[in-house]
Amino acid sequence: MEYLNENTLNEDNLNITDKLEELDEEPLYIINHHVSPNKLKAYIRIELLEKDAEVSCDDIFEYLEEQEIVYGIMENDIREYCQDKEYSKELIAAIGKEPENGKDGELIYKFDTSKEKRFDENDDGTIDFRNLNIITNVNKDEVLCYKTPPLEGEDGIDVYGEPISYIRGKEATFNNGKNTYISEDGQKLLASTDGCVELKNQKVVVEDVYIVKNVDISTGNIDFIGNVIINGDVKEGFSVTAAGDIRIRGMVEGAYIKASGDVVIGKGMNGMSRGSIYAKGNITSKYIENATIESEKSIYAEALINSQAKAGDSVIIKGSTSTIIGGTTSAKNIIHAKNIGSKTNPETNLIIDLTDYIEEQKSIERKKRRNHNLEKKLFELNNKLREIDEKAELIMNSALDEDNKKSVHRQLMLMKIKLNNEISEIKRQKEEVIPRDNIGNHKIICRGIMYPNTRISIGWLKYRVRQDTNYSKIYNDGSDIVVVPLNPSDLD
Repeated sequence: MEYLNENTLNEDNLNITDKLEELDEEPLYIINHHVSPNKLKAYIRIELLEKDAEVSCDDIFEYLEEQEIVYGIMENDIREYCQDKEYSKELIAAIGKEPENGKDGELIYKFDTSKEKRFDENDDGTIDFRNLNIITNVNKDEVLCYKTPPLEGEDGIDVYGEPISYIRGKEATFNNGKNTYISEDGQKLLASTDGCVELKNQKVVVEDVYIVKNVDISTGNIDFIGNVIINGDVKEGFSVTAAGDIRIRGMVEGAYIKASGDVVIGKGMNGMSRGSIYAKGNITSKYIENATIESEKSIYAEALINSQAKAGDSVIIKGSTSTIIGGTTSAKNIIHAKNIGSKTNPETNLIIDLTDYIEEQKSIERKKRRNHNLEKKLFELNNKLREIDEKAELIMNSALDEDNKKSVHRQLMLMKIKLNNEISEIKRQKEEVIPRDNIGNHKIICRGIMYPNTRISIGWLKYRVRQDTNYSKIYNDGSDIVVVPLNPSDLD
């Protein structure tokens, strides 16, 4: 025999020398092994007792058999290992078969669940506001989604030849919302009414939708609790109010539009100096002219002309000829357009409202002051904690009888628990994240020409454009209005 295995060296507390004397011939090397915790890999290590010894692959095979390692033996690798005499390396001698877990059942939706807003651009560079395809109408009893069954898996085998059970796939479950029901066989989700299907907060819901051709004398004003779709126009003098979204495929004249969701106008709006739009969501229109509009989120258009526009987030005017001319445009984050103003130099006002930013900076300062006070309070509490520990030690070493000692010690421990709770609460408050906002993120982007008589207000600073300014970014750096060339990152 030319090798010892690891078990040979651990019996009856005999040392290696004692064992070697008992063997018929002196071993040339020792074979050791270890198996990974999941029992899917067995590793061999060789310790040469003679520098020029050669390891026999048959000895390794015999050793593995002795250790009951019988599955996934890497015969070719073992032979190459011995042939190449790579004894200094650890050898993967056996690899088990991993279990193939079952696949969970899935819900297959019969409608587009994506909510991402994407604008298609035509060959001439203009934005197609007519084909937004934002509503998915369904009929009563129409299938909205269905289940696929979970798929079976396959057991694995460890290096000892023992099976490893696979994890079974889970059955899919419906997370259904209003105006939907589950089929009798439990495999399909269907609409219980005509309407618009959506995935909201991972729930399938069918919204009731009010659909009309035009808003005019034949319909009167509309005040609806859900979404409204108008396939034609909204005529001058009428109003549309909705608790959801308002989608208008035609144009809006001097009308009043109010939505708790988004407002989308396919052909644009001429407000005739009396029309207005208010939306808690986004406002999207081909163009907006002579109107007053306000969005708590963002405004998207291809042209904004002689209008009063206010956005809680940004005003994005895009397209090959996108422009802002006249009026006042206000946003809290970004105003983006190709051209601003015109050659006739009408007064065009742009406002970046930094009220929220300023309030946030004040809040940050308040939190900094609060954290400073918390540090002082924490220091005081830790001192009190040390005092309690000192008093407890004095009491325990005092001449008081045991009953009094226990009573006082109990009171001190209750005080200590209360102090520790206060300390934990202060530490929690200190760990609260203080938000950070860069003032330079609130900016005006002009991808073309900004004409003279454009008047800019960014927070507390004002700036008037007196000559053509090309391809620029304008922002408040905290002390002055800065006008710099655009970077590629500014156009993302």
